[in-house]
Amino acid sequence: MTLWSGSWVSGKLLSGGSLHFQFIFWRFAITAISFLLIYLFLIFVKKEKSNLKEIIRSPGISWMLLFAGISLTGYNVMFILGLASGLAGKGGVIVTSLNPLIGFIIGVFIFKNKFKRKSWIGIFIGITGGIILIEPWKYSLNQLIDGGNLIFVAAALFWALLTALGHKIQKSISLWEFNLLTYITAMILTIPLIRNKNIFFMDQYTAGFWVNTIYLALLAGTLAGGIYFYASKKIGSARTGSFTFLVPGMALLFSYIFLGEIPSISTVIGGIMAVSAVYIINR
Repeated sequence: MTLWSGSWVSGKLLSGGSLHFQFIFWRFAITAISFLLIYLFLIFVKKEKSNLKEIIRSPGISWMLLFAGISLTGYNVMFILGLASGLAGKGGVIVTSLNPLIGFIIGVFIFKNKFKRKSWIGIFIGITGGIILIEPWKYSLNQLIDGGNLIFVAAALFWALLTALGHKIQKSISLWEFNLLTYITAMILTIPLIRNKNIFFMDQYTAGFWVNTIYLALLAGTLAGGIYFYASKKIGSARTGSFTFLVPGMALLFSYIFLGEIPSISTVIGGIMAVSAVYIINR
């Protein structure tokens, strides 16, 4: 969660340029390579079983991997576009606060998870906190979109879908196969989004571009992402998503330290309500 908090600062630094989709492509590519190396080590050194044949033969798994790739791509597009027009600290609070709530709702209505009545009290508090975070009373619809708020909400939706798919699909394949194939799929889906196809024209990339991209790919992607989806397999997508409530406070802190962003009162109040909601749900 700490590594993910730092990703909002790195993403904000990258969002100021014009290479948004190139960044997304390289983030996926570097993360996919890292998961490939881990996967090959497990297969050839640790002698673990490969499920690739079963994946190829199973249309159901293939479709879920495709939707997982779409969700991952959608999240990253919303992530970088939201940061291009909004604040990193506020984006970190909105996305990580709404993600577990959306994941909870998906678990109930799509995967038919059973929860106690008290959990719905938490959902109500969380949604109220989310509304306070977005501050819809201050803006017109166009201003909400331009300020990145609704884009961040869309990012939360994509990530909640990805979490739910990760929990379901890991009943059939390993964590590493899921991550490897999802990132490869997302990388391929990103290519059409790049208007100028000079992905490999290296002179366009600065040292700062590579530092932040590698941070987001390896530390926030491979390490933090691998831990996250391992947890979703063990304790379920709803409870795993709830741990992202640790991110808002750290995202605000890092954004203040490195970007000089001062959070508004509504951001703090909405974030506290959202964190309280997940505490209630998990109890």
